[in-house]
Amino acid sequence: MEQNTTFSDYQLQFFKRIGMEPKPIKSLDDISDVMKACSNVFSFENLDIVSNSWEPLNKDVIIKQVLCNKQGGLCYKINTLLYHFLLEFGFNIYLIRGSVENQDTHSNWNLPTGHMINIINFENRLYVVDVAFGCNLSLRPVPITNDGNEVIESCTGLYRIRKVYNCVEEINHYTHILEHRKPDSFLNDDAKKWVMAYAFDPLSIITNNESDEISAIKTHQTLVQQLVIDDPSKEFSTRPLAAKIVNDGSSFAIATLTANSFTLTNCKTGEKNKTNFGTDESFEQFNQHLISIFNLPPLKTVPSIFLNQSPQ
Repeated sequence: MEQNTTFSDYQLQFFKRIGMEPKPIKSLDDISDVMKACSNVFSFENLDIVSNSWEPLNKDVIIKQVLCNKQGGLCYKINTLLYHFLLEFGFNIYLIRGSVENQDTHSNWNLPTGHMINIINFENRLYVVDVAFGCNLSLRPVPITNDGNEVIESCTGLYRIRKVYNCVEEINHYTHILEHRKPDSFLNDDAKKWVMAYAFDPLSIITNNESDEISAIKTHQTLVQQLVIDDPSKEFSTRPLAAKIVNDGSSFAIATLTANSFTLTNCKTGEKNKTNFGTDESFEQFNQHLISIFNLPPLKTVPSIFLNQSPQ
């Protein structure tokens, strides 16, 4: 791997956004430092989609939205930014698409080819580098193995990858799955069991023609975004969501904001502290949390879910 000795404008912009002092990124430990910094700053959120302010995506558009305008985003934005960042440091990295298992039921799959992931080839080994799978974040590259015997642990839980052919019905080319579970200290015993997160083929490289003047309407980022918009379940297209890992100085928690509540979930124990919003003030309370907890700009237009919702 060839290593840059100077930093590009994009690298400096990325470092500044994640609050990290510029330094050479050479090793897996360096990448882990970047992934942790990303988790401190980038929120997993769908606010442009639910507010109908989305636009076709390419590198420049995503830079404008996430780095300049300080928005968050879903996998196809955040992982794409990290891809370009590490690519400029000379890493052998590429993007692929996978399918996410339904994390509530664990009985079916959401949005075929709807998750965008980074694969890095480092010292002749393949790793998943994913900073945008909700808040299920390894915060370190996860080695791609056949038997899942190498486990990565972060504040959010444990992660491993193993080979499983044809694990998604009617999609025969997936060869591996990423699995995760919560730590032994978690109060919910079911969460201590390994569950499938997403399936993928680490060799299914995707490419975009960034030189194309109209590439924004052709990119995989735009295609995945359209899958989210068109999803019949409307899981991410009508229900606003923002989530990120937060640290109060003594412990890590997952902050989750929905249209009618804000929840802090302790990463070690699973204990929840939930605040329900009043129906008449839910939009105002939602925006207040966007600003104070997630450091995101408030929504300017009111999504329809706030106009016709019942208390939970």
